[in-house]
Amino acid sequence: MSRVSRSTRAGFTLVELLLAVGLFSILLIALMRLVDTSLTIWGRTDESRELSEMGNAVVDMFSADVHALEAGKRGDLLADWRRFDFDRDGIEGAPGQRLRLVRQVGADELQRLSQGTAGKDVEVFERGLVEVGWALLPGTSDVPDERPLGTLVRGERLLGAADTLSFFDPNFFGPGGKPVPGSLFELTGGVLWFDVWFASQTSVVHAGWKLGDGLADCAASWDAWDRARPDPELSIFNRPAAGMPKAKDVPLLPRRVRVELELERPRDLRFRTRLALAANVEDTALVVRDARRLPEPGAMILLDDEWMRVVSVAEPRVMVERARRATRATTHAAETLVHHGWRVVREVPVDVTREDWDL
Repeated sequence: MSRVSRSTRAGFTLVELLLAVGLFSILLIALMRLVDTSLTIWGRTDESRELSEMGNAVVDMFSADVHALEAGKRGDLLADWRRFDFDRDGIEGAPGQRLRLVRQVGADELQRLSQGTAGKDVEVFERGLVEVGWALLPGTSDVPDERPLGTLVRGERLLGAADTLSFFDPNFFGPGGKPVPGSLFELTGGVLWFDVWFASQTSVVHAGWKLGDGLADCAASWDAWDRARPDPELSIFNRPAAGMPKAKDVPLLPRRVRVELELERPRDLRFRTRLALAANVEDTALVVRDARRLPEPGAMILLDDEWMRVVSVAEPRVMVERARRATRATTHAAETLVHHGWRVVREVPVDVTREDWDL
């Protein structure tokens, strides 16, 4: 009898095994969720750090160009916009900004830029001035989800150099909106948005920058010599600033500029959500796969070539304002990726007008 009782007490019952397996499963699920949450937080922190460093480096370079603007007779500043087919659907939809300026440079930069210049024009070299060009162009990726990611390019040339075409020449940007090959070089890819706004003589920006046609509003384009170079037919952003005086002996420069850059790395796309249902032109409520992956209300999102502003988010729907940033409302198929990125904004005073800045 004692031998039987000892054998029956050995091991676990079926109920005990089931309970053990259940508790282990619960612990395993909790552990996996903890690991997933930790990896998500780490990934977002890494994304924010890298994009912040990249964005600020680009904005620092732009700010240096603005601070060194030439205000003399050889100075110039031209900013305009053109539509591009960023998503390659055969329709030019999203606008891209182009900016050209004349700035002063030091002896080291002049020496570097003069290397290989035909004839090494002494007069050109002694001026100490260079042309600088900036432009947002469509990217070159063949991956459909990466096509809306643009490329920001920048280039320099000696002012008056005879062996290269001036950035201000009407033919510098060809019929397709692309610059002369070899003139502008890639700064960074993964650019969702790049814009520069300009505060004119009458603009008021203490309450926030606002685009418009009023005297207190700012402009998204600029023509320092008032030659009507930005073409309003190419984009609504090419309208001149209100209240601009006529340029005479020197170029008219803005009092202040505001640069905005929005970046999204290709590897960040796996953390983005997609449309669960197709969206028509009239839809302001979009159904997405995972609304938790959307940015906060007020942020901008990009679907194909259309920018939208997030109004509110309630799983699985997101309420949006359509056709923002001078884009057109279009249809979007199910599984379209919802793009959004890291945003860097900076205001830069123009040194030559800083003493007049009292608005």
